[in-house]
Amino acid sequence: MEKLPGKKIVFASPWILITAVGLLLAIVLVFAVNNLQREQRLAEENLLRQGQGIIRMLEAGTRAANMRMGGRDTAHLQQLIEQAAAEPEIVYIALVNRQGTVVLHSDADRLENALPSSLPPVAETDSPPALFQRVHHEPQLDARIFEVGAFFTPFTGRGGRHGHERMEHRPRMRYPGSDPVVNEGSGELWQAAAAGELLILVGLDMSEAEKVISQNRRHIFFISLALLLVGIGGWLALLGAQGYRTAAGTLNYIQAFTGLLISRLPLGVIAVDRQGRIETCNEVAAEMCAVSPAEVIGRAATRALPELIASQLRQPQSEEEVIDREIHLAGAPAHGDDVRLTVMLSAVPIRDRAQQIVGRVVLLHDVTKLQAMEKEVQRHERLVALGKMAAGVAHEIRNPLSSIKGLATLLASRAGQNPPESETARLLVGEVERVNRSISELLDFARPQPLNRRPVDLPTLLGNSLQLVAADAQSLGVELKLQPPATEFPPVPVDADRLTQVLLNLYLNSLQAMPTGGRLEANLEYRPEQQVVRIKVSDTGQGIAPEILPRITDPYFTTKPEGSGLGLALVQKIIDDHGGKMEFTSQPDQGTTVTITLPIS
Repeated sequence: MEKLPGKKIVFASPWILITAVGLLLAIVLVFAVNNLQREQRLAEENLLRQGQGIIRMLEAGTRAANMRMGGRDTAHLQQLIEQAAAEPEIVYIALVNRQGTVVLHSDADRLENALPSSLPPVAETDSPPALFQRVHHEPQLDARIFEVGAFFTPFTGRGGRHGHERMEHRPRMRYPGSDPVVNEGSGELWQAAAAGELLILVGLDMSEAEKVISQNRRHIFFISLALLLVGIGGWLALLGAQGYRTAAGTLNYIQAFTGLLISRLPLGVIAVDRQGRIETCNEVAAEMCAVSPAEVIGRAATRALPELIASQLRQPQSEEEVIDREIHLAGAPAHGDDVRLTVMLSAVPIRDRAQQIVGRVVLLHDVTKLQAMEKEVQRHERLVALGKMAAGVAHEIRNPLSSIKGLATLLASRAGQNPPESETARLLVGEVERVNRSISELLDFARPQPLNRRPVDLPTLLGNSLQLVAADAQSLGVELKLQPPATEFPPVPVDADRLTQVLLNLYLNSLQAMPTGGRLEANLEYRPEQQVVRIKVSDTGQGIAPEILPRITDPYFTTKPEGSGLGLALVQKIIDDHGGKMEFTSQPDQGTTVTITLPIS
């Protein structure tokens, strides 16, 4: 670092300078520590919710499977644990007793072995909490693991033993392909679960959370460093009042450092002077506003920036010091053509020594991805609740339905030649069967299904799937169009049957939206830089109203008189199982486009 030119600074005591710098360092340190602790706490709470959701899903899946099969199958529980542990963020799922012996494990090689690490101390207490957590080091993986644990109570539901007692009195049923040795020899496990002697432990990989925390630590460091340098720079500017050259050199020096740090901040920063001209605009803010920093510097904010931001940069008429609000901006080209950004805006006035406003600063924080993650967590929580509901529905409704159907059959046999009574009994049997089918659809949606992944040529699969609806499209006067990919397409590891099911569901929805004809188009796109492929299915049908578009994948939401409301929900679940995502864009009376993004590895 070069020495600043000019005379020596002699008007300030070194102790005053040391005291000022010390106070500033203390303030910055408190700010940094508080933010780091908050980020750590949020990360652990997110992992705890994730582990809690997995435990609830396993218990709900166990109940649903045991009710469907009429018995307790340890092999099915092992399969359920292995399927749940297939997610990349899950290191292991283990079912252990109080002595630390592994009863079931997502890694079959570790069955009946002792845990590599000791049990949590809470496992030795008589009245443990419903949920406990700890962080430990896994020697075999050389990684830090966030472990979420609870006592395994799949039949008590953490609220009593009634569900367990009902399961005990149900007759045991055998299904083709079930293992009678496993079914009959697993009583000790279920007895231990009923007695509260089994713990379920979910180990979550902390590497991604630690990466986020490390990234936030860097952000906090830059912000703290910026605050520190700005404070020191201001102090040096005051001390440089001896001479014009010294003051000017110091000021230029500080401005260079401040500008560099502001340009590297992860937040958008825009500052205007008293006349509303833009003095500062970093790259992040310019990208959010879809402008170039060089184009807006020196221009009026009302002409160069979106109105939602420019309105906060005008000199306020009220005494409100800080304005915090959420705004929505059209996406810049870097974010995608159809993306709308959700931005947290904070506007702060700049005052001089006389407390007169001389400008205003706006900070912009893009929270679009954060809100999308929150919605995804909420959706998964709804699915967990649906799994629990499915188990209750199967038990509470199917048994009475069997009795009703039996009585209706008996009524039909006694009706004899009496047509009215015979027709009434027939209608009753039909309605019972319809309700039973609805319950079966709900259980199919709620329980986990393994994927049969293999490399598939997607252009061929897409063409074959369109042929399946060619006759229906011709009868409705709908033109089918398949747009071949512009580049060579790699094989994609997917479950061909499940993906065909997804496409057929989308095709049929499009055909039903075009009763008087139209065009149904499907095309593929390969993006090697992102290692993904995209499937787009678009139609020229009636479209979807904006107010219901966010709800179309919710279970049991339908606008069709004869619809069950599980079609698109099942489609969304299949795409999620593949690690992909699905997006809908629609305009009423213009058509709908569904974009499916799948990873190629």
